[in-house]
Amino acid sequence: MKKIIINTLIVILLFVIGSCLLLLSFAAIMGAFADNLGIAKGTGFIISFLVAFGLSWLALLGFKKKIGFSGVMVTLGVVILGLMILNGYNTTIKFTIKTLPFYITWLLGLLAGYYYYIGKWQRILVMIALALFPVVMAAGVNDLWIHKIEYGNWTGNVEAEEVPPFEFLDKEESVVSNNTLKGRVVLLDFWFVRCPPCWVKFPELQRIYENYRDNDSFALYAVNRNDDPEELFSKIEDKGYTFPVLRGNQDLMDALGIYKYPTVMILDKEGKKIFLGNLDDAEKKLEYLLNADP
Repeated sequence: MKKIIINTLIVILLFVIGSCLLLLSFAAIMGAFADNLGIAKGTGFIISFLVAFGLSWLALLGFKKKIGFSGVMVTLGVVILGLMILNGYNTTIKFTIKTLPFYITWLLGLLAGYYYYIGKWQRILVMIALALFPVVMAAGVNDLWIHKIEYGNWTGNVEAEEVPPFEFLDKEESVVSNNTLKGRVVLLDFWFVRCPPCWVKFPELQRIYENYRDNDSFALYAVNRNDDPEELFSKIEDKGYTFPVLRGNQDLMDALGIYKYPTVMILDKEGKKIFLGNLDDAEKKLEYLLNADP
């Protein structure tokens, strides 16, 4: 009995180490460290599949005789379930749905390790079949999936859609509204002060502003959610950004359907929403609109 307990603890330790690798691959998939590591976000799917495969196969290979097949699989199941709970703890349902492909990749990797261990003649074909999902997700499908969950569309482009009336205030308390913006293509970048991804994108926003600020048919604004007016304007100025900033409130964000930050919205000259997504895709849309406009 003592030997079984010791071997079980060894298996758990093995899985915990592997789980750390899975969590790192999860971060890579979601883009948390992808830029810093210099790797593509989708690479994490391949890493996750291979690590889960290795955990499953090596655990069965090394510990099946010591704690039994069920002992290995139960231990593995408990650790994986723990990781899922850890990732899903205190998060929204939307975040859980967004990360669902990651959990599926884990399970497919574990299944691949099992099939490889039992040594059936078709195990290579099974592994290839199971690996198709993470490969497809890594190839860009996961980015589309995340975009759909976060923005409600696949690519940012939406059919010309009416937006509810809005009024934002600039630093001098002047009103910027639907009516004052009509006749121009408008890019609105929604943000809040304590949003690290928002600040990461501000240099790009500044570059876009400088490229098009002399174009009378275009307007760009960084629209703050609901921070203290003195803080939000001063922080932008302290960083040396010169793009215009507007102050909004949570009711306006809800009315406009802004739930993720940063989110970029583009309005056409009629004041209709034609884009909702991230800044990279918005810039491509903007180039097309302004270059096509006489």
